[in-house]
Amino acid sequence: MEQNATDGTAPSTAAAIPAFAALTSDPTGIDTFERFLWQTKLAVLTWLSSLGPTGPIAIVAEHVEDLAIVEADCFRFAQLKTKDRGSWGAMKLCGKEHAISRLIVSYQEAKAAGILDLSRFEVWLEGPPASDAKTKTFFADPTKAHADIKAKIRALGLNGPALIDFLKRLSVHCHRPSRGTIDAVAIKAIGAAWPHMPYQQCHDLYDKLLGLAQAAQAASEPPAVVRAAIAAGRIQPLDPTLWAPIQKQVLLGQHLAAVCPPLPSATNAELLQRAAASQTTLLELKLVRAGAAPDTVAKAIMVRAAADVAGALATSGGRIDDAGMADLDDRILTLGEAVANLAKLDAAGAPAPAEFVFNNLMSRPDIAAADITKVYKGDYRLVIGRLCGLSDECKFGWGHL
Repeated sequence: MEQNATDGTAPSTAAAIPAFAALTSDPTGIDTFERFLWQTKLAVLTWLSSLGPTGPIAIVAEHVEDLAIVEADCFRFAQLKTKDRGSWGAMKLCGKEHAISRLIVSYQEAKAAGILDLSRFEVWLEGPPASDAKTKTFFADPTKAHADIKAKIRALGLNGPALIDFLKRLSVHCHRPSRGTIDAVAIKAIGAAWPHMPYQQCHDLYDKLLGLAQAAQAASEPPAVVRAAIAAGRIQPLDPTLWAPIQKQVLLGQHLAAVCPPLPSATNAELLQRAAASQTTLLELKLVRAGAAPDTVAKAIMVRAAADVAGALATSGGRIDDAGMADLDDRILTLGEAVANLAKLDAAGAPAPAEFVFNNLMSRPDIAAADITKVYKGDYRLVIGRLCGLSDECKFGWGHL
């Protein structure tokens, strides 16, 4: 990456987003549905990478290029090419109306938009490279392209310093996930991000993300879930004026965080931020973070509500004071933490920490003994409900590792 000539610091894409937005505002071309869908799935797979600390800021589908990726320090413009059989040769990629010719157009437009110093150009190929020496050399390092290949690129409109600069910014990537395997690859990526999420939930989340990416690719209004998430303030979006020209087409990393469950690595502070900005309780978010299934979350909410009623009746009726309630809470937390520690010890065999802890507790009527003042009338389910309430107060984590 070039350094800023004036201050020696690495350039950032933040100030250049308006120029990038203008550059990516016009769709180009219409491809077959199958290729179009493959591109959408690659967009989802790339979007998922924004969950990481160094992932992209945003994905823009099917505009100046098949895929445009906004990183913190560069814009990446990618041409995505499918192939039913055979291998990819460098000479073919440099033909008219093929990948390189389209990237040259993007190169020239990026230069006109004033963002060339921040831009990279990529070819993503389904399938293997050809075995000839010219292709191998070009794919490994475009700057070492054979004279025949450079001649074909010159014929497309790049000469002299511009050709040299373009080749420095170009990269070719073969063996992208194929049309036959990309669904499995994406679902596997989701499973890796949320290791305790059941397969069907991974599949459902993939379908949801695919729908959002299809809406962006078709330049249609994003589904209501994204609009609602933004309106509710569950994310901190960038200045909307920066993305205005392509607001229907952009897939921000913040959007992904808003529509996905919290990651197992999410901190309590991040969960508190989510809970404060939506109708979701901290209890629900902590259970999901620890791998609880929807049915378990629903049961926890139900027993927590019943325990809240019982506790309120006990305190208002004078059967227990604040000190007594605090003592009871300490006993319940001790019980819950003991079971949570068992989940940590048995991490290899447990399906998920939250599932282990909640179901272990629900299978033990003897825990009613913790309720020595009978606030919960000896009902062990209400004791567990109070533990759920304490979790909502950020005092219990369901065995979260």
